[in-house]
Amino acid sequence: MVAGTARYDQGEWIYNDFVYDDYGADTGSWGQPNVVSLAGASGDARYPTGPEFAGNAADIVEVRARSSRANREDLDVRVTLQTIVAANVPAIWVRSGAAEHVFTVRNATVDPRANTVEFTLPRGATGNTAALSIGAGLHDGTGGLRPGVPGNNRQEPGDYTTGGPTDNRLFDVAFNSRSDEPRGGPWNEDAQSDALAAGDLSAFVETIDITALRRRARTTLDLRPGYYVRLFRSRQELGEGIRESFPQYAGKFQPYALWVPDSYRPGRPTHLLLSLHSLSVHHNQYRGGTSPTYSTYYEQLGDGLDAVVVTPLGRGPDGWYLDEAFVDTLEVWSDALATFPSIDREKSLVTGYSMGGYGTYRFSTLAPDSFASAVSVVGPPTSGIWTGLDMPADDPYFTYPQLENTRHVPFWITQGVLDELVPAYGVTRQAQRFGELGHEYRFSLHPGEDHLSFSVKDDWSREAAWFAGHPARTTSPRDVTLRVRPASLLSPDRKHLVPLLSRLLDEVGAQVDGAYWVRDVVVAGAKTADVTGAVNLTSHGIARTRGAQTAVQGAGVDGPSPYVLTGNDVARAGAAREPRLTGSLAGVAALTIDLQAAGLSRVPDLGIATDRQVTITFVVGNRVAGTRTLPAPPPR
Repeated sequence: MVAGTARYDQGEWIYNDFVYDDYGADTGSWGQPNVVSLAGASGDARYPTGPEFAGNAADIVEVRARSSRANREDLDVRVTLQTIVAANVPAIWVRSGAAEHVFTVRNATVDPRANTVEFTLPRGATGNTAALSIGAGLHDGTGGLRPGVPGNNRQEPGDYTTGGPTDNRLFDVAFNSRSDEPRGGPWNEDAQSDALAAGDLSAFVETIDITALRRRARTTLDLRPGYYVRLFRSRQELGEGIRESFPQYAGKFQPYALWVPDSYRPGRPTHLLLSLHSLSVHHNQYRGGTSPTYSTYYEQLGDGLDAVVVTPLGRGPDGWYLDEAFVDTLEVWSDALATFPSIDREKSLVTGYSMGGYGTYRFSTLAPDSFASAVSVVGPPTSGIWTGLDMPADDPYFTYPQLENTRHVPFWITQGVLDELVPAYGVTRQAQRFGELGHEYRFSLHPGEDHLSFSVKDDWSREAAWFAGHPARTTSPRDVTLRVRPASLLSPDRKHLVPLLSRLLDEVGAQVDGAYWVRDVVVAGAKTADVTGAVNLTSHGIARTRGAQTAVQGAGVDGPSPYVLTGNDVARAGAAREPRLTGSLAGVAALTIDLQAAGLSRVPDLGIATDRQVTITFVVGNRVAGTRTLPAPPPR
């Protein structure tokens, strides 16, 4: 399901549209009716109020056509909408040649459960080809399209607009191809909004090869290098429509931006870059302009790193990669791995801007062994503002206390001193913590930049170089340091997401209750309280260890502007190998050790301090090789 593309599939012709682009004609600056404040829609249409419209009642997802089985001269058509709450709401407009039709519950089968409108187009398949235009609007109750008033931002409660000098009544138009919207408007709707405003839909005509349908031809989509919007059927059950508060985008079909690098060849290993969007924008944030000579974020990072880049919508502009947004991102990650089997899972990277920078901290602290390296640009350490002047109240979503987990994830942090949204001192404290922990990192602090500067200047050369210098994840480190806080995964009222979250983590190969050769950490008391388990273990079966640290200090003029650079380099050294496991555990009731990943050939000797009784299970693959129970320390 790639938006703006069509294909033949054994007797069916299938087109996939862009979603959440149902904003009608572009009639001027009428207020841009969209919950995404920094990326409003080009069109100005507004739906009537009422739950049956759900702010999204005429949003085309897919069109399918086939030669009718009842009469081969007719054409059977099925239109899937993102939202159908009530069968009497949608109206599908069709132009076939010179004839125009409107299909509603009166002359079509409308299925609110499947979100489909099915109808037969009389004599639609009489020739070798069929030329169609299809749009979606609202039913007027008598079999026609409900009219609106010109687009404006002063409508009375219950009024709605479809606007335009032609009194166009359509909210969405099908056959908005990738050539029409190469990187398009905020919701890939610029071309259709202009066409609706002009009253000329001649660019939105699709010619279907009836002969190909009858001979059951099959074509495949060749994902050439470039920018796409991919759709997937979400496994989250959130209802339908667009809401005013998170999760705003509740539909079954969710989009994400996809960049295929110019070096991509099917079967050839490639990186995956998980790229997270900012607050008040969406998955199309990084799509850049339409100029073929403009080297955007995607060209610099995607092409430069030989990486498939994905940017989730995250179910809304302000989800902070928590709860439904966290699950949505995992769904996108899983879908990308299924779509591109040649992605090398040892070479996954994560980055983000602003709120996406926070998401970078969040994903790399929750699942550190999933990523080779990370870059946070103007990202706050918590899901909101932290000045850095004092520690905030204990918050499971504050990443600063869990930075120990990123011991083996090299980090680059970019920040402007003049940032008016993310206090520079809070980010500085976050960066200093990487240094205090002895982690490998860089912090570039730009005296002359504010929050949006880096996005406007669009120069990611240093960040790309950082990723290129740290392309493969650490798999078997000698030392594993973890802070496992189960409450940081989901809000207390989102526990129903746990089964889906667990399946998705398995699909992407991530673990949030362990890392590297430590698995299945059970935090004592976590079922009834917000508590953290601490794991600090060393496997002496692994010879490669961390050596001397070197502080990095200096100034730079490369990248978007001059900056002060601080950081830390960590050398690698060798150590004697022996079958021992040492360290400490606190607040941990049980855990599992993968012997093979830990470089151990048998259950090792233990030298582990604990604050309570702990059961350790040793495995080789999925086979249990033994267990040991560490007793609680004697009372003082």
